[in-house]
Amino acid sequence: MPRDMKNIIVSGIPASPGIAIGKGFFLDRALPSFIKSYISREEVEDEVEKFLSAVSRSKKQLRSIRDSLSDKSGEHYQILGVHLSMLEDSMLIDSTIRMIRDNYFKAEWALDKVLQNLVESFQQMEDLYLKQRGDDIRQIAHRIFENLAGRRVDSILDVDEDVVIIAHDLSPADTAQMMDLPVKGFATDMGSTTSHTAIVARSLRIPAVVGLGSVTNYFSYDEMYLIDGYEGVVIISPDQALVTDYQKKLDRMEKRRRSLVKFSKLPSVTNDGRKLKIMANIELPHEADHALELGADGIGLYRTEFIYLNRRDMPLEDEQFEIYRNVVEKFAADEVTIRTFDLGGDKFVSHVDLAEEMNPAMGLRAIRFCLKEKEIFKTQLRAILRASAHGRVRIMFPMVSCVWEIEEAKKIVEEVKGDLSRKGLSFDDKIKVGIMVEVPSAAIISDILAGMVDFFSIGTNDLIQYSLAIDRVNESVTYLYDPLHPAIIRMVKFIVDSGHNAGIDVAMCGEMAGDHLFLPVLLGLELDELSMNADAIPLAKTIIRKSNFAEAKAFLESIKTFTTGRDISESLRFKFEELYADELGKKY
Repeated sequence: MPRDMKNIIVSGIPASPGIAIGKGFFLDRALPSFIKSYISREEVEDEVEKFLSAVSRSKKQLRSIRDSLSDKSGEHYQILGVHLSMLEDSMLIDSTIRMIRDNYFKAEWALDKVLQNLVESFQQMEDLYLKQRGDDIRQIAHRIFENLAGRRVDSILDVDEDVVIIAHDLSPADTAQMMDLPVKGFATDMGSTTSHTAIVARSLRIPAVVGLGSVTNYFSYDEMYLIDGYEGVVIISPDQALVTDYQKKLDRMEKRRRSLVKFSKLPSVTNDGRKLKIMANIELPHEADHALELGADGIGLYRTEFIYLNRRDMPLEDEQFEIYRNVVEKFAADEVTIRTFDLGGDKFVSHVDLAEEMNPAMGLRAIRFCLKEKEIFKTQLRAILRASAHGRVRIMFPMVSCVWEIEEAKKIVEEVKGDLSRKGLSFDDKIKVGIMVEVPSAAIISDILAGMVDFFSIGTNDLIQYSLAIDRVNESVTYLYDPLHPAIIRMVKFIVDSGHNAGIDVAMCGEMAGDHLFLPVLLGLELDELSMNADAIPLAKTIIRKSNFAEAKAFLESIKTFTTGRDISESLRFKFEELYADELGKKY
């Protein structure tokens, strides 16, 4: 990059909010290129031994990094454990050895071929979380390649001053080590918001932008970088005027954040007395602490899939119990809603053999999978019920579509209660059982289902996707994904009314709940709880306290005749600007 060029903007994906300004530090994490190379038959076993030695060195390095972490129960430790287990996996290791032996390939070329096939397989998966597990495979392979070549794997531990990390990709091993280092932010060519690297960055609250495509092409030593984790942009070589502008914005943001957090533990009650619980969505135990700090009224959605993914064995009852209990005890005075695992189809990576499905997103997954694999389901229910003895726990079943699924799931809950009673183990015999309403059929018969459960939680991500026939990750049709579509507003209203007519609470836990612009509509829809990313809680509570419930209901009534989501959105934005000018603005 020419030295006289300033303010070069590269756009990517906002992975972790915040703003960071600092000198760039380059970590070479790009995969090397190889040409097809062969060995003789006599060299095969030596080549296999060379490969296994590189794998062994990789394991030793990862174990050393993992064991150096102070928090042995945190997600960083768990993710590194996942990577270590991948170094045992036959998909990667055994397949490479077979490739060497069957084709007389050099180890590097054999691993490269296996890696390409695996990454392609992950990319074809429907589920975004699983799709991004291909990043983990690439990161592990990079370490093996470096060890095969006898090269030192660049270490983030070399950082000794305030820097911004620039890399093709970062592994969880890299991000885990940032905790005690002067790393102000990072930017990568690869990645997504659901990658392990992004998860750890958010946990550490390090500003990050990923999926930049070519930010490493611009790297120059001693160059300054500005990371905007809100807008998802990286500014290379920002001039002093821009740096000053961002520093002022950063100061304003921090002042605003402190102001919001200072009052975030106050009740979220409108100025005319309507209470709306603001709860947190979490998927890692460590996130519970952050949710508490930011004033969460409980956990509205505890996703449990992370416990199951990318491991060779099924988690045992005691392991799950300790994970759930740890979170439940932190929220002793508030409810913790544990969603039974939403696995199956392409979301399940284990020794359980399932038939390949044409459309796994609508196949044998979630509650359907649980009712088929009852022993796996019972193990989780036993752990959840045991955790209920330590606080206020709710059980929530995902992807329910009919009456029969609720009946069968509740029967199994009662069976598990009987098992625990016979063993003399404590649990809450009156534990609440609810469902996610995220399938159109469940929404349409919600008046029937409401009499069978203790609460509803509306999962807007899938409900909108299935109702509007939109694939959320298909860039060609994402413009049609409209939470304010009149059909969605009517559907949510019917679900809420159905729940209230049956005397049960109705929550919303999808992304729609965490968008502050939607709050006047959600308040008018008379929801009882909203569950969102913890960082969204302080602002949501502030807006609720400035709101008037009667006015929100009147506003909802005024948009009933609107025929498009665009019309509703424009009216809503005008309303928002009128009532919450300070809160709308930009994110900083």
